[in-house]
Amino acid sequence: MRKLFTTFVLILATFFAIAQRSQEEQLGIQYFQNGEYEKAVQMFAKVYNSNPNSYIYYYYYQTLLQTGNFKEAERIVKKQIKNSPKTQRYKTDLGFVYESAGDQQAADKVYTDAIKELPAQQNSVRELYNAFLVRKQLQYAVATLEKGRRLLNDNSLFVNELTSTYIQMNRNDLVIEEALNIVSDNVQGKIPDAEKILQNLLASDEDGKKFLMVKTQLMKRTQEAPDNMCYAIILQWAYQHNKDFANALLLAKSIDRKQKEDGQRIFGLAKEASANKDFETAIQALEYIIAKGESSAYYTDAQFLLLDVKYERLAATSPVDKTAAAALETEFDHLLKEYGYHEGTSEWVRKYAHLLAFYVDEPEKAKSVLNDAIANANRDPQVVGQYKVDLADIELYMGDVWEATLHYSQVEKDLPNDVIGQTAKFNNAKLSFYIGEFAWAKSQLDVLRAATSKLIANDAMYFSLLISDNENEDGEGGDEDDEDEGIFSSSTTDNLPLRYYAKADFLIFQNKDDEAVKMLDSVLVVDPYGKLVDDVYFQKAKIAIKQKDYFGAENLLQEILKNHSAELLGDDAAYLMAQLYDFYLKDSNKAMEYYQKVLKDYSDSLFTTEARKRYRDLRGDFSSSEN
Repeated sequence: MRKLFTTFVLILATFFAIAQRSQEEQLGIQYFQNGEYEKAVQMFAKVYNSNPNSYIYYYYYQTLLQTGNFKEAERIVKKQIKNSPKTQRYKTDLGFVYESAGDQQAADKVYTDAIKELPAQQNSVRELYNAFLVRKQLQYAVATLEKGRRLLNDNSLFVNELTSTYIQMNRNDLVIEEALNIVSDNVQGKIPDAEKILQNLLASDEDGKKFLMVKTQLMKRTQEAPDNMCYAIILQWAYQHNKDFANALLLAKSIDRKQKEDGQRIFGLAKEASANKDFETAIQALEYIIAKGESSAYYTDAQFLLLDVKYERLAATSPVDKTAAAALETEFDHLLKEYGYHEGTSEWVRKYAHLLAFYVDEPEKAKSVLNDAIANANRDPQVVGQYKVDLADIELYMGDVWEATLHYSQVEKDLPNDVIGQTAKFNNAKLSFYIGEFAWAKSQLDVLRAATSKLIANDAMYFSLLISDNENEDGEGGDEDDEDEGIFSSSTTDNLPLRYYAKADFLIFQNKDDEAVKMLDSVLVVDPYGKLVDDVYFQKAKIAIKQKDYFGAENLLQEILKNHSAELLGDDAAYLMAQLYDFYLKDSNKAMEYYQKVLKDYSDSLFTTEARKRYRDLRGDFSSSEN
């Protein structure tokens, strides 16, 4: 019974001791967090001396440094080292005590000895490295990794740690050297690892100096080791990362020939160049693949992509280059005759018809192409519906309102819940907008605001609000002699600014940009401070870009963002400004700024997904070479 009582008393005493220590520990932590270090050090001294665990050691060590009690700090660190000699961070703790006390020589000796005594174990190397990193002792951190490589006889170790530290030291030359050393053995499977390091380096390169250093070192290594294809492949990647597609293509061709590739590398470059509006380089790349002949797996794809690129180049230019349009017509005609008119070529049949009507000015031939395509469509309702929408567009282009609205209405009826049917309904509403039937157009647009296609719903909302914000409620105006012919033959001055704007929009639809600008200026003349001002500026900015007046476009968009940023076209203007800097003015940093503006200021915009993608692309997140 007495033994049982004694055991109980001992347990109880231990419990109270732990509870007392716990209270002192909590109080010490509270003092520490409040910056009352003199009080904290007294609490931690009691707890540590009775239980020198690493948790309490951390707080006690810090409070001793804060209170300048370096001798006691030295004592407890040496005690920790004695108890845990394999724990590397305690060694840097001791060095930091000497450093804090002003004895740098002693500190350096401790740091140096710690590196000398490193065991040949990756975990120990990384522990000491991280301990130096925390202390901002970057030189010692690098020396630790270098010693680790020697101990383990493996220069491929600790690449990420080394390059990260070199970046902190602003030693970009060493970052590049480390990256390129990865592929010094000409193993192409290691290229992504090297590119990832360089990508992180180039992520912040506002003045282009880092890219220049990368290019210089790569060119030097290429000359020194011409048989090492890794250097050439990474240099091509670097050019593409820097959006220098012309130089990237020169290298890609050389690599393609030396490695006897089938054009995959060139085809990928062509697509990226085209996406970045470098149409000339994309065309050269595709023509290179086509010149290989049918032996290339990308021969057919290159032929059709070449039509797409040339078509996009033509559409991005104002005024229309009639010579280029005629030449492209011949290429479309030749390829479609070779491959036939069927579902697999429907995309290019549609572009061919649009080219004929809107750029070559042969709308009747375009209608004939589409009618033949409809007849050969095997009654596929979606293919037929798409062709009929294109046919209606051409009829509207010609001013044949009734035939156009008939075909739009047919498609809308046949495919009411399909995106094609909704497109037909939207185009029909736009037709009503063009001819000044604003109330009817708005009623159709309001229905489309619930369309399954976000793009259609967004455009429908824009035009609906455009009409409701600008419609004149004062009734009919007086008559006037309208100089315009065709679908604008009705004579009225009712809603004159909106009617002028509708006419301008139709002229843009017809690729008559110079006439459209005059009509947009007329809107500003009759209503210089009205609600259409930002809409006019935005349309003129888009035309200015097509006419290569990039600084004019920049000024117009700045005007919108300065004075109309909260209005409906605020996000459109920010996104177009980003594209202007991205694709035309070639200012990646400004482009990223405006893509970020879209993401930050217009988070519910239709452009957020693409803005995020382009921002990341410019930052280099998705860059990689095709090996």
